[in-house]
Amino acid sequence: MLLVAPKEPERNAQSIATYDYADSAPPARTGEPAPSPLEGPAADPRVAPSPSKVALPVPEGYQRVAGPGGIVTTIPDGWIVTRSSGPGAMQATDPADPTRFIRYGGAPAPAVDLVRSHVDYERAFAATRQRFQRLSLGTATYHGVQAVDWEFEHDTAAGRLHVHSMYWRVAGTEYFLYATSTVERWAETAPVYRTMVENVTP
Repeated sequence: MLLVAPKEPERNAQSIATYDYADSAPPARTGEPAPSPLEGPAADPRVAPSPSKVALPVPEGYQRVAGPGGIVTTIPDGWIVTRSSGPGAMQATDPADPTRFIRYGGAPAPAVDLVRSHVDYERAFAATRQRFQRLSLGTATYHGVQAVDWEFEHDTAAGRLHVHSMYWRVAGTEYFLYATSTVERWAETAPVYRTMVENVTP
């Protein structure tokens, strides 16, 4: 999938960027291990691969997990899985760094529109976080359905955190993927998020 026509977000708290995607030929093979259309410095995690009708191989260093609502994705080997706060949410934490974790899950979708619900949530969330900064908040077509892609930073007692998440709905269930770490370790954590996105269903 290729990002072909982004629209710039307006500069206000409720602006939403819209991303249009079009099918494209897969990139040429480079000989690198575990090639991915999302790898590389210019990769955009909003560009998700098309779903496969067969089970994808689990990337080296990862394990496949199932979560609430029937979500299936991949997480790093050895990360500790626990129930997270909120309905239908699981958390996998790096055992060497508790500020570095991912969340995934699914729960019955609220009646309010997907985009509106997350615009409203961001407003409430930002009001309770120190030095909150939105990096992006936009819509995308993901696996044939609308998704919300949200990336931001804020300060905590453990340091400044970077967060990237995605939300989408299928058959009345809202699914999500979420990854966070300190800003100093985001370069290591971003590939974990991209791998989750590449391997998630539905």
